Amino acid sequence: MPFPFFNINKKGKNMEMYIYKSEEEEIYNSKYHCHMNKKLAEWAISCMRKESPTSGELEPIKKKTIEEFDTFLKENKLNIPDESYYDAYYLWHMCYADYQKSLEDDKHRAAYIEETICDPDCEPTAVLACFKAKMDVMRVPIYWERFF
Repeated sequence: MPFPFFNINKKGKNMEMYIYKSEEEEIYNSKYHCHMNKKLAEWAISCMRKESPTSGELEPIKKKTIEEFDTFLKENKLNIPDESYYDAYYLWHMCYADYQKSLEDDKHRAAYIEETICDPDCEPTAVLACFKAKMDVMRVPIYWERFF
């Protein structure tokens, strides 16, 4: 029996269809199947902040390159499905922005990314859904047409 907060009703229909989405978001989702593309991931990363250890103020994180990410994937033997590549790139940066203490080395970062992307009791599109929820809570609009 699924938890009551899952988006599936008793007839097995996904309740996602009842959540309002702009026309631009629908176009984005039809092109990228509810996953991040490079432009969206890079913008999302540019919004990330971490607490400075010296001043305690929030500061932008240092964006890492795609080449560094590919090296990280190879060194940690991560096989990420193609459609989730930029979801994983976004999560990798989240490790540095939000989980500095609990994910302090590449081994733990790799495990977090793999477990999040390959979570068997969650939709593969959950990374984008979580990102959208964070932006909504912070009241940051997503202008989907920028990411086509």
